[in-house]
Amino acid sequence: MRGVVAIDTCAIIHFMYINRFHLLKLLGYSVITTVYVQLEFEQGHSSSLAYYTKLINSGEITKFPLEIEDLVEMSNVPQSKRASDAELSCFVVAKRIDGKVMTDDRKAINYIQRYIQMPTDRITQLVEVLIEAYLENYLGDHELRPIQQTLADNQFIIKIDLANEAAKRRWMMGGYS
Repeated sequence: MRGVVAIDTCAIIHFMYINRFHLLKLLGYSVITTVYVQLEFEQGHSSSLAYYTKLINSGEITKFPLEIEDLVEMSNVPQSKRASDAELSCFVVAKRIDGKVMTDDRKAINYIQRYIQMPTDRITQLVEVLIEAYLENYLGDHELRPIQQTLADNQFIIKIDLANEAAKRRWMMGGYS
């Protein structure tokens, strides 16, 4: 088991676009989120709220309670448009339980890390999960480019060639003969 990952709104939506949320379970992650993520979904589009609700109701994601100390730590981070309470709450919870945080918002990551010290190996993004799934043979070569295109069609641009990067990492690990 790889551990617990606190996932934020944008990462969940990106999984919705590619219909691959099950990869987290296959990779051994236990997925949690916070009430602030739920609030963002409730303020968003009905399709993403329905997807989030389905994940909660099926037990794919567990709502994790915030403690007073979490709220105090969140209040010590100045409010900014660069990071939402949803992203911030996921960082705070992941830090407290020594888990990972998953967000695809690089600006939020950079901003929050100014105030909340978290090792970089405890922060993950969809690209890393997709590559990890590829390395574990849960995704094949033929799936990565369509996934990247689907994400691009939904305004999530991955700046690398995902299939090429995944194959390169497999080769570096000695996965090809």
